Amino acid sequence: MAVLRSDIIIPEIFTPYVIEQTTQRDSFLASGVVAPMAELNATEGGDFVNVPFFSANLSGDFEVLSDSSSLTPGKISTDKQVGVILHRGRAFESRDLAALAAGSDPMAAIGQKIGAYIANQRQKDLLACLDGVFGSINANDSNSAFFGLTIDSESGDTPTGLSPKHVAKARAILGDQGDKLTAVCMHSKVYYDLVERKMVDYVLASDGNGGSATASGGTIAPAYAGGNDTVPTYCGLRVIVSDDVSTTGSGSSTEYSTYFFTAGAVASGEQAGLTTETDRDILAKSDAMAIDLHYTYHPVGSKWAVTTTNPNRTQLATVANWSKVYETKNIGIVRATNVSTQD
Repeated sequence: MAVLRSDIIIPEIFTPYVIEQTTQRDSFLASGVVAPMAELNATEGGDFVNVPFFSANLSGDFEVLSDSSSLTPGKISTDKQVGVILHRGRAFESRDLAALAAGSDPMAAIGQKIGAYIANQRQKDLLACLDGVFGSINANDSNSAFFGLTIDSESGDTPTGLSPKHVAKARAILGDQGDKLTAVCMHSKVYYDLVERKMVDYVLASDGNGGSATASGGTIAPAYAGGNDTVPTYCGLRVIVSDDVSTTGSGSSTEYSTYFFTAGAVASGEQAGLTTETDRDILAKSDAMAIDLHYTYHPVGSKWAVTTTNPNRTQLATVANWSKVYETKNIGIVRATNVSTQD
């Protein structure tokens, strides 16, 4: 029996493969910044996910015991985080004539690249959420959910290149929780600025949160000598490089968002797992593949504060759609604004 090109992608086999490839290519998940939260798995349906919690600390001081008075009972306050479900999908088509002209099968190529594509699209959704809780890059918006968790972001500030001073400030903002920072996400221009200054170290990927270094002093070759076996670190923080972080300005005046994270600072959940479907149109002589995902990314300590369902990225990045429910120092994300000499 002849093998059809549509047989190359068999959903029952292909879906687990794509999930594995997506996981391997998700830098935020690999770094521990994103952590699955069972409470966000909205398997029972709905457009939002509520995660109730008790306040981080008990209030009030010790009372002085006395024979003439009784203790005054205190209470523990409650609140809830609210996540919003994102429903996403994409379809790809390959025509037989295109395959003949190319000398290879476009659908097979799509199948090989889909994992990286999904990881990148999900990353853009995550960064849109961060834009929403922090607000504009060059304005420390007092209406933003994570107001006060920024460095050099106010109008009139003069952002500088990323330095250990920014790391220290980020830790200081989180107070006694500052030592829990584990990762930093930056634009490639900011990253290669650090490389040029020999401020990037590399560690084994299997020990990417701070094990024995395979190279130090900013030598760039070891980062690639071992393929994917090494990861970059800066000031002890695992580096995530993404050109999808928000920027403002142009040329040498470009300012870049840099994010510092604690482990699990962003929670994730799924309403339904990845689904892949294929179809063959014998009249058009084409193969098609479609994927759909239903998930949520949620900056821990925030709340989706509006009734808008299935928001697009513009809505995710809107300050008015988010509010804060955790104490500031218990939110594990700080944003700095930096420039780069690579522009």
